[in-house]
Amino acid sequence: MSTAGVDVTWTQWLDRARLGFLGIRGLETVAAILDVTTGEVTEVWRSTDSSCGVEYPEGVFLADGRVLVLEDGYSLPQQVAILGGQTRETHPLPNREGALYVTSVNGRAEPTAWHAPDGTRIEGILCRPEGQGPFPLILSVHGGPVWAFRNTWSMLYDWIPLLVSHGFAVLNPNPRGSSGRGQAFARHVVGDMGGADTQDFLSGIDALVERGLADPRKLAVMGRSYGGYMAAWLVTQDSRFRATVPISPVTDWYSQHFTSNIPSFDTLFLGGSPEAPGDNFHARSPVAHASKARTPCLVLAGAMDRCTPPGQAEEFHRALLEHGAPSQLVVYPEEGHGVRAFPALIDSCTRMTAFLQEHLQ
Repeated sequence: MSTAGVDVTWTQWLDRARLGFLGIRGLETVAAILDVTTGEVTEVWRSTDSSCGVEYPEGVFLADGRVLVLEDGYSLPQQVAILGGQTRETHPLPNREGALYVTSVNGRAEPTAWHAPDGTRIEGILCRPEGQGPFPLILSVHGGPVWAFRNTWSMLYDWIPLLVSHGFAVLNPNPRGSSGRGQAFARHVVGDMGGADTQDFLSGIDALVERGLADPRKLAVMGRSYGGYMAAWLVTQDSRFRATVPISPVTDWYSQHFTSNIPSFDTLFLGGSPEAPGDNFHARSPVAHASKARTPCLVLAGAMDRCTPPGQAEEFHRALLEHGAPSQLVVYPEEGHGVRAFPALIDSCTRMTAFLQEHLQ
């Protein structure tokens, strides 16, 4: 049965004939109901200005066909919302003073799109300050790689509104391999991490430069997990970046495989084997190309990380220094996969903001 082009992330039976679901379609968050007897799909709610859920859309369908969600957007603090039908019922959460301050300084989020060199349409969300530009631009790469940016509070990364408030524009792309474009689009990254998706990112930067939104002399890249891998990888493949901030990255697929608690991940997505000399375990490892990098690097990691162990960050840091590239390494002793808890989060955001200001502004 059809889901009206939606990558489904949440399901709930309303009764024996109606299956409610939420998911992603492009940059849209969609809630809909499937009549399993007729195959008809009725959309309850869809939006590119807000979303719901954390990693993926989720909610609770009511008997009357409406859906209860915790809704938010880049410029919309979290609120309880009942969506669908003729009315929209919302209940803002208490203690919103801090959130309202963020919305006063975080600029705006707007959908954008471009075409990769092979003609593939790539979509993303540009968070930027008010004004005409061009702005110093930071490429923010999401994790996964099968995940997707949506219009959510802070784009789920605390540093994005912070950086916009300091005058940076932040491009949040959904390259091939992302959710929301169907199974075939997601499979493009399998066996090709750091391949065609590399051009998806670089062509997005080119498009924003051509549109006068990005300053080609002031470019940086950052990301966490798979995004951290790409933040390390891209500066070994292209010299345009003035700074990079890999967070919880993979930088050496060989040692990643034998020290991570998810070794099946790399064999699946690289499509190779660590026992095969010269395959993607080597060819797509940033440490194997560190001699090409000259971009100043701030690499962050958690000492308790079992997914991408901190040795990955240390390997890239040491490889850069060996080849004369400037690098700083910070490992937070009580953090895991990503820097998430206070006060480490305050420290990491302060460091990355100062580092990017130094090299871009």
